[in-house]
Amino acid sequence: MSKYVKYGKETLKLLSGFIYPGRCAVCGKVLPAGEDNSTCQDCTSKAELVKSPFCMKCGKPLGSDGEFCMDCMKKETSFICGRAVFVYNKYMKKSIESFKYYGRAEYAKFYAAEMFKIYGGWIEGISPDALIPVPVHINRMLDRGYNQAGIIADILGELTGIQVIHNLVVRRKDTVPQKELSERERKDNLHKAFEVVKQTRELYQNVKCVIIIDDIYTTGSTIEECSYALKCEHIESIYFLCTCIGKGY
Repeated sequence: MSKYVKYGKETLKLLSGFIYPGRCAVCGKVLPAGEDNSTCQDCTSKAELVKSPFCMKCGKPLGSDGEFCMDCMKKETSFICGRAVFVYNKYMKKSIESFKYYGRAEYAKFYAAEMFKIYGGWIEGISPDALIPVPVHINRMLDRGYNQAGIIADILGELTGIQVIHNLVVRRKDTVPQKELSERERKDNLHKAFEVVKQTRELYQNVKCVIIIDDIYTTGSTIEECSYALKCEHIESIYFLCTCIGKGY
């Protein structure tokens, strides 16, 4: 590449930064034109990473050494295990809400990049046949304009070279937002909400190991119901990877 072509590309990138300025994926503040960072300097430490010790089943950070959180010690799951990148603190709550409800779809680039940076080796070790984004109901898709888990999965798929199957699992029930419900209500709300599309499964008969992708893991009801639907269609090994997760003390 000649220095002139390189200079031209850098100039275009700088100009596009003025026209379409990037925003910090945590606080939403406009970033300086041409800056490659996804977060502003103030928010670098506010996006708290999940660190050891964490639950070996769901990935929730633990208050003390141990293998499993209280939730995972009490229940069996259809999935093998999962991981998450960030602790769902007040800063990441604002980030995810902006991402899901206020059109900040570009935040997915930051989320997926951190997933790959931190869990790229974990993903490679699993060697999944596909990434499966948790689906949204068609009504939610029409209202929001996109499936937040689908955007994250697509970018992560590009980074890892793993295929993303969007239409393997569909959400048949237009459920109430989980954040408004108790743990018991969440389970009832999601009961039989997901279904594997038979025609798609026939096209992907060789898919035996998958990683489910979602934005938040709280009680695990959404991941479990989605995982159970896949398990019923003979997907043998199911894992999950989320952007954020609550604490599991």
